[in-house]
Amino acid sequence: MTYKQMLALDIYPNFQQRLANKRGLARLAMTALPFIPRHAYHPFLSELNLAVRRIANRPRRVRESYKDRRDLMVNIGCGERGKPGWVNVDLFNSPGVNCVYDCRRGLPFADNAVKGIFTEHFFEHIDYTEEVPFFLSECNRVLRQGGVIRIVVPDAEKYVRAYCADGWEDLTLVRPLNPDHSDVHFGSRFNTKMEVLNAMFRQYFEHKFAYDFPTLEFLLFRYGFSEVQNQSFGRSTLPELAIDSPDRASESLYVEAGKSAFRD
Repeated sequence: MTYKQMLALDIYPNFQQRLANKRGLARLAMTALPFIPRHAYHPFLSELNLAVRRIANRPRRVRESYKDRRDLMVNIGCGERGKPGWVNVDLFNSPGVNCVYDCRRGLPFADNAVKGIFTEHFFEHIDYTEEVPFFLSECNRVLRQGGVIRIVVPDAEKYVRAYCADGWEDLTLVRPLNPDHSDVHFGSRFNTKMEVLNAMFRQYFEHKFAYDFPTLEFLLFRYGFSEVQNQSFGRSTLPELAIDSPDRASESLYVEAGKSAFRD
């Protein structure tokens, strides 16, 4: 079997489809090192790219710009879903992003300066042992008393229960799939249900950990939050935080916690 034949399995991350859209050096980088598996060097190149972006965006200057700001609503890892009037944070420039910053090791806000933190399908992209402790500790630091954090991630329990059910019907309800088992959002075509689970657990190298409610509850209590609640789509103890994306609702887990006790 040739190297190209080995790369032809048409599941996420759709290597052949991505390769067809690449030109020049980008195409060379995806094909020139068959003797070094791409899964070994691509994560390193990705982190190198993030490091360059982090330095180029001058994090000290970003922190300085927020040192006196208060009552902030913060959307972390917003991508193209920035909200007017919010601090929309991402390390990649996109429409709506107004704060370019790497949040994995810190946040650029003052103590007790933030009213609410929303993060949707970002938390699973940070490392469980090296980055989660920093991130949650920083969220706790910047939240004011009574502030709320809302974390939205893929719900591993939903996926596992659907996998254990007979047939594909339950899994299709969790992760929207076309009749040929191709992914509605990403285009990948899955051959087995276990491939779907691995796309959620791993998403190539991009997902670092899979979460259920007990695990998020443990983490939030561990890093100083209180009154951890298993919420649902569009429902929040702080109404402004209910900005969930409808297209991710079927697969998502919604968890909230406060810096001090709060009620529904």
